[in-house]
This record gives sequence, structure tokens and C-alpha cells, in this order.
Amino acid sequence: MIKFLKPGVVVAIMHYILNTLLLTVLMIMPLMTAFAASATASKEPQTTYPRLTYATTEPQYDFSEIAALIGDHAGTEENDLYTGASVLIAHQGKIFYQQAFGYAQVSELQSNGQLLRSENPIPVSSETIFDLASVTKVAATTVSLMHLVSEQQLFLDDTLDKFFAEFSGTDKAKISVRQLLTHRSGLWQWQPTWLYTTNNRTTVDYIAALPLRYSPGERRAYSDLGFILLGKIIEKVSGMPLNQFTERHIYNPLGMNNTGYRPVPAKGKQIAATSHGNPFEQNMVATGKPYPLAQPLPKEPFSAYRNYTLIGEANDGNAWYGLGGVAGHAGLFSTVGDLAILGQTLLNGCGYGNFRLCDADTLNTFLQTPYDNHQALGFWKDNNATGVSFWHPGFTGTQFLVQPEQQLVIVLLTNRQHGGLNRDNGRYPDLSPVWKKLVKLTSQLVSE
Repeated sequence: MIKFLKPGVVVAIMHYILNTLLLTVLMIMPLMTAFAASATASKEPQTTYPRLTYATTEPQYDFSEIAALIGDHAGTEENDLYTGASVLIAHQGKIFYQQAFGYAQVSELQSNGQLLRSENPIPVSSETIFDLASVTKVAATTVSLMHLVSEQQLFLDDTLDKFFAEFSGTDKAKISVRQLLTHRSGLWQWQPTWLYTTNNRTTVDYIAALPLRYSPGERRAYSDLGFILLGKIIEKVSGMPLNQFTERHIYNPLGMNNTGYRPVPAKGKQIAATSHGNPFEQNMVATGKPYPLAQPLPKEPFSAYRNYTLIGEANDGNAWYGLGGVAGHAGLFSTVGDLAILGQTLLNGCGYGNFRLCDADTLNTFLQTPYDNHQALGFWKDNNATGVSFWHPGFTGTQFLVQPEQQLVIVLLTNRQHGGLNRDNGRYPDLSPVWKKLVKLTSQLVSE
């Protein structure tokens, strides 16, 4: 015979059970929350990478010789190499020297072709933004590819025909990303792409149709066209324009807030002036020097050359006329401080603060020289008595270097084009002796 409990007893038991369950949940919830937080934290990047700081102690180095070296060549006299310059030196994660010299702009090209000298030239400051020219190749394109390779979104042995149908079946189809990065692609060093890309013909179409300069892998031939294609590969893989990708995945996470393409002049942000129009490249087209034209000039002459002083517009013609200022080989703007952050990121093993640009294996791979002793993947490489340096120059008068063994970053940004072309040889001033001496003096200082 089954006996049923009285209703009052049932209710009491149910209350007891519910209270017990509620108490149990309240006790284990903090443990579950802590566990979940721990699991989440383990997936997030840890803040383990050093950030650059300014040296707070008395300067341990005498920079007077360096100041004289850079300062003596800055100004508006006929023999000056640049009207303005900004330099930064960091050692072992600390900025020990940062100084600005001369003027960001001293003159402006008028519509009648005459240069008007300003009565109040604009001085360079530590925050002045410079057109980096070919330093773009490492500060935008190479580091973006490092990030994508690290994320396994592309591979160094991927070939052009994987990304672009235009290259399928051509003699360029099997040129690899690695060959493009090391200037072993066989592509032309330079061509005025903007002259041939009208009527919806893209730069990629034009390069695909060009004859090769050399057989792929035959020799090193420094190629702007190769890095234009690398910029396009980044866009293809990421599904976004190069300027958006670099901003979102490189510069914003690193805190490089004054770096990017097509900068807009803003209050408190001075952009250094570069050339007065594009006279040097116009002369390259007219003379076929130093690179002959691969195709005859179009019947219709190009009528969009700039006839004003360039400020905030990429000096490079292929970047500006052909690609709207956003390109893999040129067009990036930055400051010495932002480039120092990028340099420290590389010295840290490819991380800065709580951001990891790439893994250590990828960084090591990009710093190898698979074909030529002085050419790593993207970076130029030098060996000297004080160690191995990875660096890159820019046509506008810019230089960027890191030296891992001495934990050294050197950035020199100038506007060597602003003074105009040399009347005798039609060239801009040569900064190589100044740069080499700067690197030598700095290396000697930190090794003493």
C-alpha cells in the first residue's frame, strides 16, 4: 500500500531542495567565472614586449659630432643637402637622441614656374611627417607580409598566378613572393606605369604584359614593379585596400598614430614639402635614363603632371599617378618616432606592448639572405665591425635601420628634394656619405 505525503511536507521538501541548489550555484559561480577569465586570458596576447621610453638619466653619450654632421648639411644655402632633417637614435629600448634641423618648407612653386621663397620658412620638429618613398617597402609592405605569413594567410613560395589571373600562362606566372621580396623576380626595375594604364587598364594588367627584364632568379635587380605587385597581393589576400590593412593590422595596434598613406594636413601636424612637381621622373621618361622604356611612348602625351610643390602627396609617380597614392613600393608617410616604434618591434622579436606583429620563426625567415648577402626579404642587410644591420633608404632622403646585436635603431628623415635638382647633373643631393657616417658614429658611441 502506497502512502502519500501530506501537501505541506512536499512543499517543505521542495523548498529545501531549491534552496540547496541555489546555494550551490552561488558558491560555484565565482569559481566558474574565474576559470572562464583565466581561459580567455590565456588566449589573449600578453603584455610582454618592451615599449620605447625616453632616457631619464643624464646623457651617457656625446652627440655633438652627430649634431654637427646633420646640422651642417641642413639649410637653404647652395651646398646644403636638404632644407630640413629629423633624426632619432634609440639604444636598448631607450631614445637617447632626437633632434630636428632646418626647415620643412622654404619655398613654393608658382603657376608661372617660378619658386617663391617664404619670408617665414616652416621649421622641422620632432613631429614633422615625411614622405618615406621606398622606406615604404619595409615599413608597410614587408611588415604586412610578415604578419600575413605568420598568420598562414599566404606563403613565401606562393606564385603570381595564384593571385592574379592576368599572370596565368605568362613567363611571370611562377614568380614567387620570396623572389619579389628579394628583387630576384626578373621584372623591370622601373617603368612609368601611369602612361600606359588609361582606359581601365590596371597597373597589374600592364606589368603582366611587359616583357621580363631578366629571367626569374637570374640576378638581383631592385624593382619597384615587384613591390607594386606585393602591395596588390596584400590587398588580394586581406580583401581590403593596402592603406586600410596597414592601418588596422599594423599601425593602430603599434600606436604609430602619425603613419599612413595620403596624410591630411591637420592642426599641429606639419608635413614636410618634397619636390616642386615631378621634374626628375619627367626627365627619366624623356631620356630613358637610367632605365630605358620597355614600350614606345603613347601617342597622347601625359597631361596630368603636377606643377606645384608637393606636400602630403606621394612624390613617386607610379604611386601617385598610377595608384592614387597607395602602393607597395612608395607613398607611405611617417615620423621618426613612429618608425622608431617599428624598429623596436623588430628588435623585440616582432612584438611591441601587447601586440605581436609576427612569430619569431617568420621574423627569422625574413632576415635571412637566401640569394644575395646584402638582400634579406624586403630589408637590405649590411655587415660591419659592430654587427649586422637591416635597413632601407628612400628616394626623398629617408633612412631606417635596426641593428639587433647592439639593440640599436637609427632613423634619419630629410626633404632633400625640396631644394631642387642640381643644375649641373640634374640630380638631387647624395645623402649616402652623411648616412654612412651617421651609422658609423652611432655604432661607435654605443659600443664604447
